Amino acid sequence: MTAPRPPRRTRCLTIGSSDSSGGAGIQGDLKAFASVGAYGATVLVGVTAQSPAGVIASAPVDLDLVAAQLDTVLTDIGADGVKVGTTWSAALMHLVADRLAGMSAPLVVDPVLVTAAGSGLSGGNDAVDALCERLLPMAAVTTPNFAEARRLTGLTDETDPAVLAGALVRRGARAVVITDVPGGGDWLFDGRRHRAVPGPRHATGCEHGAGCAHSALLTAFLARGVPLPRAAELAHRAVAAGVANGAVDIGRDRHPVDLLTATATDTETATGAATDTGAATDTGAATDTGAATDTGAATDTGAATDTGAAVAVGAAVVGGDRGRPA
Repeated sequence: MTAPRPPRRTRCLTIGSSDSSGGAGIQGDLKAFASVGAYGATVLVGVTAQSPAGVIASAPVDLDLVAAQLDTVLTDIGADGVKVGTTWSAALMHLVADRLAGMSAPLVVDPVLVTAAGSGLSGGNDAVDALCERLLPMAAVTTPNFAEARRLTGLTDETDPAVLAGALVRRGARAVVITDVPGGGDWLFDGRRHRAVPGPRHATGCEHGAGCAHSALLTAFLARGVPLPRAAELAHRAVAAGVANGAVDIGRDRHPVDLLTATATDTETATGAATDTGAATDTGAATDTGAATDTGAATDTGAATDTGAAVAVGAAVVGGDRGRPA
């Protein structure tokens, strides 16, 4: 008798840069995918010499090699969700957009322009323009932090996240989650409705990799079919737990977020979770009654899980810093 075939894993692809400290970039993305039971594949577009304190040196990967990685991964493994990170050059943005054109999998664009320590990683205005013109219209959602949203819109003195999110949609984005909003929390605009995703800041010094973790988790949840408002809430909570339980023993003044430890200490099985069995559903989501957040947000401990894995973030921690990694 043939044994039943196990459910297919959720496959997530991250297109980004290496962080030699292991806290952010593709290394951070792989940990984020693993923390919710998703399988992670990578396309390396750049290499950095960095620690949580900042980037010391960086170099892009040859575009032909980037193309070969993309073609190989997509042909053999495929992807249920794709994340694009570091902005290196206009040529890279065009290459990635060409290779991803026509994909049905949700795309999350995380326009990494500066690190949490303030180091610049943008390929310049041409790269930013190509990002906005080619990738933002393709993406299910883009996830700049507050400073990046100001730069992308040119509204450098704007303090209202709703104004920034609206300007990004007018520039081509289909939906926007702005992280690191003043006062704490994130801001979601899906092109029709604005929603606050509230949460306190955690003064642990463990913000390195938080931005990468957020967009990677958002990718994994969207890949399972979780609706964007719910996915944004779940990603926010998971990163908050990772900041609250960060690796304070790694790094000198700044430290990396730790999603894997947070998963082990702050999670429990979600009875209403979206289980990945080939038809992901968001059965644990609270009904949206017009409030800024889901009505069950204060007490819900549900999260999307892969084949029943217990990965739901505990309700005790509901927010956190969104420092920008590489």
